[in-house]
Amino acid sequence: MRGAARTEPGNEGDGRTTGCPHRSFDGSPCKGSVLPTGWCDQCGRAEQGPGLPALPEDPRDFGPHDLLALPDRAPRPAEARLVRAQTPLRIRMGCSAADCGITFAPPFTEGPVPITGYCPACGERYSYEPELTEGELLRDQYRIMGPIAHGGQGWVYLAEDTHLGDVVAVKGLLNRYEHDGARLADVERRNLVAMRHPRIVQIRDFVARGDGTGEITGGYIVMDDVGDGTLEKVVEETRRGESVLDVEHVAAYGCQILEALVHLHAGGERVFVYGDMKPSNVVHHGNGVKVIDLGGMREEGQSRPPAHVTSDYMAPEIAFSGLPTVAHDLHTVGVTLRELAHWAVDKVPGLGTGSFWQVVERAVRTDPGLRFADAREMAGQLRGALREIRALRGKSDPPEPSDYFRPSPQLLGARLGTVPGIEHWLGRPRRDRYEPPVAPALDLGTPTPTEIAGCLPVPRRYPGDPQTARFEVSSGYDPGLLLDQEDEKPASVEICLHNVRVLLARNTRDDLELAQAELDTADSIPGPSAVRRWRLEWHRALLALRHAGLYDNPQQVADAQAHFLRALHELPGEYAPKLALAYCRERLGDHGNGPSARELYEAVFARNPAHGGAALGLARLALRAGDRRAALDVLGRVGPGTLDHTVARIASLRIRAARLPGDAGAPPRNFDPLPAPAEVDAALAELPGLVGRGPGAGEPSLSEDEALRLRTELHEWKLDALHHQSDRAGAPGAGAGRLDARRLRRLPSPEREQRRRMESLYRQLAARHRESAATHEHLVDLVHAVRPQTRV
Repeated sequence: MRGAARTEPGNEGDGRTTGCPHRSFDGSPCKGSVLPTGWCDQCGRAEQGPGLPALPEDPRDFGPHDLLALPDRAPRPAEARLVRAQTPLRIRMGCSAADCGITFAPPFTEGPVPITGYCPACGERYSYEPELTEGELLRDQYRIMGPIAHGGQGWVYLAEDTHLGDVVAVKGLLNRYEHDGARLADVERRNLVAMRHPRIVQIRDFVARGDGTGEITGGYIVMDDVGDGTLEKVVEETRRGESVLDVEHVAAYGCQILEALVHLHAGGERVFVYGDMKPSNVVHHGNGVKVIDLGGMREEGQSRPPAHVTSDYMAPEIAFSGLPTVAHDLHTVGVTLRELAHWAVDKVPGLGTGSFWQVVERAVRTDPGLRFADAREMAGQLRGALREIRALRGKSDPPEPSDYFRPSPQLLGARLGTVPGIEHWLGRPRRDRYEPPVAPALDLGTPTPTEIAGCLPVPRRYPGDPQTARFEVSSGYDPGLLLDQEDEKPASVEICLHNVRVLLARNTRDDLELAQAELDTADSIPGPSAVRRWRLEWHRALLALRHAGLYDNPQQVADAQAHFLRALHELPGEYAPKLALAYCRERLGDHGNGPSARELYEAVFARNPAHGGAALGLARLALRAGDRRAALDVLGRVGPGTLDHTVARIASLRIRAARLPGDAGAPPRNFDPLPAPAEVDAALAELPGLVGRGPGAGEPSLSEDEALRLRTELHEWKLDALHHQSDRAGAPGAGAGRLDARRLRRLPSPEREQRRRMESLYRQLAARHRESAATHEHLVDLVHAVRPQTRV
């Protein structure tokens, strides 16, 4: 039973209850039960009510069609947005005088505070009443229509621009008697003028206000009217079931908000912070967002006037310092996204939603040094998480290069899609003609720890490193040589990490010890932790993998997995850490908490269908489960025109024809490791299409020698399948174990013909490979072992 429940009519005695028929905001079915009153005990909706809007069946129909797109939203008519001043206002009112500065709250006042009056402590006059009235004309141009809202520092009015004939927003002071009113108005005006950006509301004019003596006492900022569709209102409409908010919308809101903050934070020598980001300060206008209310914006480190922040969104360190920072701004964006996502549909296969929440988690960490380095980095990771969500829903977006990793020039796991070398035959024990023709099982090509460490993407260098210039091509930098620190310059983390990679490639115990020393040195160099932390974790993982390969120690693979997981928590929008984790999980098995190897590979492959490494990983997992068809399906999704596509095609031919490993996981019942001979014939029919393609084909092709070796391997599996098929069919003379002369003379014609083909292929191999007498002799022995019996 799920909480208090409603008993169905006519079933009062059997205890049966009615489950809620509606869905939750995240898209999952509501788990509540209907109370006797007819309302759900969890979502609060009436059983017979409309509930939330229905969701599509196809995952591709969730969210917007295009990346970062938002639905077009038109503002309500101006007249519908006008409000009346109410008491109490949604702020804490205080004295106008600077030397008093009390807040109208106990012990100074009790009960509702009137919006106009005199300070009970010093008698200074105050008024939080809208100063402008309907019909009033500002500077013979702006006819006031009425107030529409108030922020922390001012009333906002709608007005008609009588010169241009459109509607504008006019912002004045909240308390017209504020002692610092003129300066506050001027600060916001200057901020708006200086910070022009498509994601920030634009100033159009400034109307000064004076007293009877001609002294300027304040002013009115005239801005574009961007409507009243704040994200706070978007949440309210979603809560009422009037619209659907999707996690893709939330991520798009976040990316666009961060565009504005990137502009503020990168203002040149002066860094500005917004200070008070929250849903009510962002408007969904048209098909994008506008950040409004820049009254709290200030230069970072500026203490006057006091910062205006909202306690539910501010970073915890502000309670002690009182000074908003870039890290504080990122925290407010994280809390804003967390609040929006609470109401959003987040039905996404696999890891997509988890990546989004990891971005939010890093933004709201208690320690500001553990948050993102800046708004640009947070925007990049949020965009990456959004791309992953869309990819896992089946949507296709053009790939984007990573700002943090260089693609690896080597394909991990390519052995599955590689034509075997001649050693594949030379390494077999000699056998005689009376042994059954059982071909070697397919080598799935699981990467070793050493291969993983050497073939993963390489982190890009931090551009702020003091010795970055040494890595430029013009400096004569050799990526294979160790570098020394330059004494006259600050110590370089990037030089240490470069040396770690060089030493790991040498594969000796002494070199591993030197690599550890370089890594320890890098860890001891002071620097920005937000850009160093994940780089150090990445290289610790590589070092652990090299130890695992050199000492055959699975625990070191587990240690590498832990380091890669920490790197992923720092860069949740990147796929390189997910790929690295997938290889570790594949080797160790999906034990314990955390995403599975399948989920990790799919997150990478869905986002980049040309990524053969992820596709080969998924194929290996399918083959271990005995699912040949699933392995072929995933390899068929690899995008054409690349080396990875050629590898995937070769892997597909081999998988289609192969004897699968018998000890692969827990295959389903009635699993047959051998294919039908017709499947091998189909693979052989595709093979000529991979051979000898001319220039402009777009992909590498097989040489004649490679084609011969691959053809030989496929025919071996066909002979194995035909022989196995004869045994199962009870052919004359069939039986398990070794053959004899009688059985060889009475072979079924398909097997006899296949042995003749194999005899010819082995002869061709022997003719091509005369590197030594032993090599030629070994291949000739294969000829004699396979040829059919020709004499009675």
